[in-house]
Amino acid sequence: MNFRHVDLTVNSGENNFVIRIRNARQEDGRRIQMLFAEVYGHNYPMSLVSDRAKMNHAIASDDYFWLVAEHNGRIIASQIMHIDPENRLGKAIGAVVSREYRKHKLNNIMMNLIMESVTKKHKIVDAVYATTRTVTAAPQKVLDNLGFSALGIFPNAHKIHDHETYCLTAYYVLSAWGKRRKPVKMLREIEPFFRLAQRELLSRLTGRELQLGKARFVAEKSPDAGLPNRADQKLIQFETIHASSFVADRFHRTKSTGVFSNFYVPFHKPNMMLISHDQKTEIYMQYNPQDKYTAILGGRSETNDLSLLLNSAADVLSNLNISYLECLVDAYTPELQRQAIDAGFLPSAYFPAMRLVGRKRWDYIAFSRSFETLDFRKVTLIPAYRAYLKEYLKMWNAMYVESAIRSGE
Repeated sequence: MNFRHVDLTVNSGENNFVIRIRNARQEDGRRIQMLFAEVYGHNYPMSLVSDRAKMNHAIASDDYFWLVAEHNGRIIASQIMHIDPENRLGKAIGAVVSREYRKHKLNNIMMNLIMESVTKKHKIVDAVYATTRTVTAAPQKVLDNLGFSALGIFPNAHKIHDHETYCLTAYYVLSAWGKRRKPVKMLREIEPFFRLAQRELLSRLTGRELQLGKARFVAEKSPDAGLPNRADQKLIQFETIHASSFVADRFHRTKSTGVFSNFYVPFHKPNMMLISHDQKTEIYMQYNPQDKYTAILGGRSETNDLSLLLNSAADVLSNLNISYLECLVDAYTPELQRQAIDAGFLPSAYFPAMRLVGRKRWDYIAFSRSFETLDFRKVTLIPAYRAYLKEYLKMWNAMYVESAIRSGE
């Protein structure tokens, strides 16, 4: 996306200097990589930065808005917005500033420029979201100050140096609320996350536009509720296919069906699939061995038992050294929400008006299952996200501690 450059005059004691903010260019590639290496070492798990071919494609693509800040021939900051025009959704990624320039608030300035462009000037998105690190509270505060709303957490989702918890935050254009599908229908267990999201949205702007409206909460039960990962469950046997081009093409051609029909994870592309021995079940996912993160994007199967499918997939993936498995379930099908919980997936975030289906924007719930010991000692959260963590831990304790105590009585 074309952007007219901005020159910032910075007051630095006796000598002022100019920082230029402009579109990234393909010849910037090595300098962008050096910036990320300076801040993160060589552990940053984003192929858009590490893979020059992907970087060059993104810089040239209209689906990315990539700004850099330059001073004395150095790239000192970078900010990317990935655009999904079909869903009118944006994702802010790759925000990084060289340590010696952080006092100049380049993150805020660059993000403001991008948001102004995509939400007001060009009006190409209804919502923008981001996931922020929790090593410090600074990224959370930057987006909080820009009007983003806290929507949840992703516990132990990525491994950079250690396993890190990430936060989900989103910004909405008011017109998004007129498109939102209502009412939602959810399990009682998910109500705390819904209420936290509603409280957060209302704190931004009071009025009917941001009311999430009435919700139907049900106590949907299954025969196996409260018994995740049952030893007596006969799991589906899968083989794995890692041919990323083949997997992506097959996913695009076959589409998701059955219990996977409404699965959706924005800005993810499958690079691995599981296929059952009888070839009646396929599950597609994005698998990142570097940071041990995996998301289930969709699939097809003759069985309607989502719990069995998720448990079977988790059994295979646990042997591939992953730490975190995620899926998004719509907020209108409580029986699938229940089956996700039965498979040991716990809700941790609520994303209103995320996906555009026809003329309506659907709400989604983020569910995750961790294969590592949960450790939040190094997590720094502002109060809004701390509330989501407390609710997540309540559910984790009920599922893995209290249920074990009850079963032994």
